[in-house]
Amino acid sequence: MNDHVSVATGLRQAGERLAATFRSIPDGGGPGLEPQIPSGSCPDDYAALVSRTGPGTLAGVLRLLVPGGDGGFGMEAEQREHEPPHPEARLWGVLTGGETCWWLPFGDDPARWLVALDGHGQQQLNLTITEFLDEWLDGRLDLPVLALPPVPRGRTFTRAGHPVAAPAEPVRGGVRDPLAQLRTIIGPGRPATARDAGYDWEAIEQELGVPALPADYKRLYEVYGAGGRFAVNGIFVQAPDGLAEHLAEYGHYYRKWAENCRNPANPDRRYKGYPEPGGLLYCGSTEGRDTLCWDTAGPDPDRWPVVNLGYGDVVEFGPLTELLVAELTGVGLDMTDASLGDPAEWAWPFWGPRPPRT
Repeated sequence: MNDHVSVATGLRQAGERLAATFRSIPDGGGPGLEPQIPSGSCPDDYAALVSRTGPGTLAGVLRLLVPGGDGGFGMEAEQREHEPPHPEARLWGVLTGGETCWWLPFGDDPARWLVALDGHGQQQLNLTITEFLDEWLDGRLDLPVLALPPVPRGRTFTRAGHPVAAPAEPVRGGVRDPLAQLRTIIGPGRPATARDAGYDWEAIEQELGVPALPADYKRLYEVYGAGGRFAVNGIFVQAPDGLAEHLAEYGHYYRKWAENCRNPANPDRRYKGYPEPGGLLYCGSTEGRDTLCWDTAGPDPDRWPVVNLGYGDVVEFGPLTELLVAELTGVGLDMTDASLGDPAEWAWPFWGPRPPRT
């Protein structure tokens, strides 16, 4: 058996297994008229899935579309109603909140197509449609572009043409975690080791003279700190063991910049440079020469916003990891290109939530 046949068989089986986990509404009966899916026009797991379910609504919130469908379940008609997040994107699902689910058909083999989501920003996932649906239904994907929190959802499938009941209350409330959201965009990363830096946070904080560093920054480097450096898509986050050294060497520049900066959203605020009390403390930069600093004026480091000094007016955002997520999904400060595309062709390739499929 060659690799292509093996992959196709595995995908079909994955679609069949996923369909078997759904509870059909109304009970009994099959999908009705089986969708006519041209060979090679979509991934095999999707074809196997909808051949068993037909079009319908999954978990009360996601309309699963099919070729030639009608009544809000037709791929072609729905694609005409929604602006694609990429010129080549192909629509396969629509959520009740208006977010949309697409394939990015890069390459001739549908087995390697990526899943893309368009909502509050855009993101792409190196998952098959069955992997995506299975993990999303289990609450294992905290997807920043979707309004729905990451909670387990009932595996009900309401066939097209039947009323959709309101989804049951989740068994647990979903808490949004920016680091988990980042993982869906860039993958799991490699944790720092003792060889990298060791990250004696107490010693680092004492050297800087801060009561503490933001917890999200510590988690970021503990999860992605292999090699003692974090860089993604032209954004560079200063390594923990380099914060004090950078401050000593360049702090006088930031103090001058801060004194001349104004925030249009808060014109009465006068910025200072660290180590003055409440001053701006450098934490990163970008390929486009943006300068990122924590605003240490607040007493709680976990609530320190990130300030972009840039070249013009000061712009503030929330905590650092939230800024990274926003930048990589296209709803941040526009410091980097967040367009969807084939990561293999990017200058800064990243794949999430898994490494590239081989």
